[in-house]
Amino acid sequence: MSANDLLAEIEAVGRTAGGGYTRLAWDGATMQLREWFAGQVAALGLELTEDGNGNQIAWWGHGPDALLIGSHLDSVPEGGPLDGPLGVSSALAAVAQLKASGWTPSRPLGVVNFTDEEGGRFGVACLG
Repeated sequence: MSANDLLAEIEAVGRTAGGGYTRLAWDGATMQLREWFAGQVAALGLELTEDGNGNQIAWWGHGPDALLIGSHLDSVPEGGPLDGPLGVSSALAAVAQLKASGWTPSRPLGVVNFTDEEGGRFGVACLG
């Protein structure tokens, strides 16, 4: 699994006639991407949690001093294809490669999908 493979899986989600992407927080496209994220997390054998703001965090291990990597899957109206999804896809791909190599983290590692990072729907940047 590579970041490019993962990006290809979601390429059509939220695509607009103008060639951009509109994936506003809690709209149909973003809900589809949240389900996609949950499926990727399950395939990696990670534990998925969601905080009070709707941020999704996939955990590899438990305990203090966690390291979070990732980004967001929402976009501004007519946004670009990589703003946000590249960070989430890269983080998932990195964890997949680390797990495949037999490496185990010395501290908890979380892959995060921040909710409404763009603030494109509610006018509050980085709600999560």
